[in-house]
Amino acid sequence: MKVHQFVPSDMLKPFVNRILITETESDLNRLLLPGTAPVMALRFRGAIYLNNHATSLGFGFTGMSKTARPVHYTSGSAVLLVLFNEGGAAAFINTPLHEFSGLTTDLSNVFLSKELHRLEENLAMAETHTARVATAEAFLLAQLKRNAKDHMITKAVDIIKSTSGNYKIKELAAALNINIDSFEKRFRSQIGISPKHFSSIIRIQSVIKTYQPHQNLTEVSQESGFFDQAHFNRDFKAFTGESPGQFFKKGLPQW
Repeated sequence: MKVHQFVPSDMLKPFVNRILITETESDLNRLLLPGTAPVMALRFRGAIYLNNHATSLGFGFTGMSKTARPVHYTSGSAVLLVLFNEGGAAAFINTPLHEFSGLTTDLSNVFLSKELHRLEENLAMAETHTARVATAEAFLLAQLKRNAKDHMITKAVDIIKSTSGNYKIKELAAALNINIDSFEKRFRSQIGISPKHFSSIIRIQSVIKTYQPHQNLTEVSQESGFFDQAHFNRDFKAFTGESPGQFFKKGLPQW
């Protein structure tokens, strides 16, 4: 698989982390690990299937997921992926993001069909990856509904990430001077999942990024804030599709 990475334009940087174009020369199966923000996909060549061929990916929006999901790329397929920042997708979409949790939905359920038809036409006419990225960016800028993310939720995300997912949610709400119910509702709407589940994703990501081959997995689970080894193993397998031992035997993934 060839992966081409693009930095978003200055106007999109507050909302978009990066834009990728992937090309597959032969059939390929991959397991998509949960991320910290939704993804918009624009397939412009070949066929791509999610969840063991249950879903065909065309122009789609994938919400936050708590578990790994299988994807199958057919030979010759290519897709442009918009990887949003945490809370970034909410600037383009009126629907609360938690309604997309665990789902990949057609973009026609998110944006107007007329605008998507124009996007599809312009993408088909683009002859280079740079032109394809410019087409996707123009579409997003036309959908932009506000010029800033929710500052309180952005601060909450920063705190959760800086503590590797180990900040207690009740204490976080208190620190932000908001009651827990209002905080959780606002967080789900802007991020796509609850702060508890978001913290769990950050915790597992932290384990994967910092793990060293000589480390004892029981000690790793304790240092990472898990209640016990069984809890760690269950969450890790849900996240990666494999036990910690199986996952790390294959070597660390290149993220």
